[in-house]
Amino acid sequence: MELLQNIPLEGLIPGGKDYNNFQPDRFKQLQAVDGLVTYYHNHFLHFYRYTDGTPNLLAKHDVGTYMALFGEGSGYKEDTPLHTIMGQPGCFWLKLKDQIVVADLLTPHINVQIAINPDWEGFDYSPAANRFAYLHENGLFLLDSAGKSTLVYQSEEKAVTAGQTAARDEFGIEKGTYWSNDGEKLAFFITDQRPVTEYPLVDIEKPIATLRNIRYPMAGAASEQTTIGIYHLNTGKTIVIDKQGAPEDYLCCVTFTPDNQQLLAAELTRNQQHCRVNLFDAGTGRFQKTVLQEDDQKYSEPEHTPLFIPGKDDLFIWQSRRNGYNTPYLYSMCNGLVCQLANLDGEVTRIVGYSQQTEQLFFECNAFDCTARSLMAADLEGHLTLLGDTHSTHKGTLLQDGYYIDEMESPTTPYRVTLRQLGNKEGYDLYSSKNPLEGYAVPEVEIGSIRQNGYDISYRLVRPTNYQADQKYPLVCYFYGGPHVQLIRKDWNCGTAGFEYMMAQAGYMVFTIDPRGSANRGKVFEQEIWRNIGGPQIEDYVTAVEWICQQEKIIDSNRIGVYGWSFGGFISTSLMLKVGHLFKVGVAGGPVTNWRLYEVMYTERYMQTPQENPEGYNQHDLTRYVGQLEGKLLLIHCNTDPVVLWQNSLDILQQAVKNDKQIDYAVYVGHPHNVRGPERVHLMKKVRQYFLEWL
Repeated sequence: MELLQNIPLEGLIPGGKDYNNFQPDRFKQLQAVDGLVTYYHNHFLHFYRYTDGTPNLLAKHDVGTYMALFGEGSGYKEDTPLHTIMGQPGCFWLKLKDQIVVADLLTPHINVQIAINPDWEGFDYSPAANRFAYLHENGLFLLDSAGKSTLVYQSEEKAVTAGQTAARDEFGIEKGTYWSNDGEKLAFFITDQRPVTEYPLVDIEKPIATLRNIRYPMAGAASEQTTIGIYHLNTGKTIVIDKQGAPEDYLCCVTFTPDNQQLLAAELTRNQQHCRVNLFDAGTGRFQKTVLQEDDQKYSEPEHTPLFIPGKDDLFIWQSRRNGYNTPYLYSMCNGLVCQLANLDGEVTRIVGYSQQTEQLFFECNAFDCTARSLMAADLEGHLTLLGDTHSTHKGTLLQDGYYIDEMESPTTPYRVTLRQLGNKEGYDLYSSKNPLEGYAVPEVEIGSIRQNGYDISYRLVRPTNYQADQKYPLVCYFYGGPHVQLIRKDWNCGTAGFEYMMAQAGYMVFTIDPRGSANRGKVFEQEIWRNIGGPQIEDYVTAVEWICQQEKIIDSNRIGVYGWSFGGFISTSLMLKVGHLFKVGVAGGPVTNWRLYEVMYTERYMQTPQENPEGYNQHDLTRYVGQLEGKLLLIHCNTDPVVLWQNSLDILQQAVKNDKQIDYAVYVGHPHNVRGPERVHLMKKVRQYFLEWL
């Protein structure tokens, strides 16, 4: 029998020259505004309206059309983000290389073209104000359609920033500016980082290295102090809200009320156990009242901005895990809690939107299968409607009149797009992607669950390409295990990554689980790691590896390795140092090795402070275990990593010298927290080669 060709490495790794050729052909930047649906596909931007469920193609333009429209050297590409402008179907704004463009892409026609400084960033557009907010150095500015800039706020102290993201992008924070609906007010974070220790990053790409200091708040140390300013365009004045908590308490989930007269913001204590959603007068900044509060003996983690119900301005949706799973609750500004909109044994993973026509909230959830995503709808009394199957991954885009677009993939379905309507089981198939791996040797993938430590732990096993049942194969584990990440999913090929296929093609079994502490399994499952980050994960990993070795007789239990990055690097290093009898070879990239060196917001949520939990920090300080290393360990770090500081892996290296232990080491120069682009292929070749040599 003729053996099929392996998938080339350049087709497995993001950044590889052939990577896109081996991915399902998907719609890109699918968006719906005022009944107009737009998306990129096959290098064309398509525009559709859906009348009575029938697609009506209005226009489609080749990417080259826009390149010519915006000008040669503009920097426009198919993946340039398109920012929708509500109330103006077909109109978008784009940030290009040295200009901001507001354009009707349906026509196509440029409405506004503004030259900008390439150093400006953080652009945030208000159609009502017809202005952009933007950031430069530590200041916040406005830019009008004529190209005139106006200073909103800038401190003489460089460590005091305006309009930048706060709390190192924790708590769902993705930006630092928030426009009112009428465009007359702009709320923004004012963050004083002067109490935060400066940390040096060294750029060695020039003959004489340069130093770049960043503010990095380590666990237990002084943190940033954030408040919110509100700029009034009609007066040019900025007022500051009357923040209720301590200076180091966090602010997040910021939004104006529909009448633009008040501002809502969640205030979270630094220990993250007490959250208050407070209402402020947008004109004076005065505190008015606490609308709702969330308390948790371990931690509360507000991540979602309140969603006001159109046409019912007193009502809003608040997402909470108070019942054990992330769930939408309906609140009244005047009367408090109205009802719980979804009582499900699982997480609501994403709010799609609210339909005024059907008066329903559309959302995605994993209540029927923790590895899948189902679409559901709930009316304002909490009556639920399931939309479609429960054992695939669905992503919804809400249209009008109860119509929605359903993007679906499953372990055997690369990608399918269907137009659907609430209450109608039939749908209109818009597109189905071909299998991009057809004709190639594809490793066999299995997903399932293991009952251990009181939970069903999801796992994924990838078998070697063309494996033989009478042979023994080494096992490589691909682990992460931290909060906010779920690796085992019922999407295309079960969520396998290029690393797993790469190693399967090289003759390895590859094993992955989502242990306690990982995402989308509820609050209790995640909070098992409180004050003991890494402890339950290590226990789950060891139990699962021992189990899979018993189940799969083709595994050579004397040849087991582990690979992970970031939190996964922490796990990989932990397993190599603490469970050396089981794991013989490890590769750890960007690893946290001492939680005292990691940032306040993330670490203190799960570990409290080093002063409050010295035992927990000592137990998971990996420098203490270097002398126990038995196998081969390769550490990899990027020298300008601003997330997991380079010091983490250097400390392990230093302890290895002191303990006369040989540790291999690699540095990727100029990259931040991970290696992206073409050089990622080099990284994965190095990882593969290390396992080939030592396992």
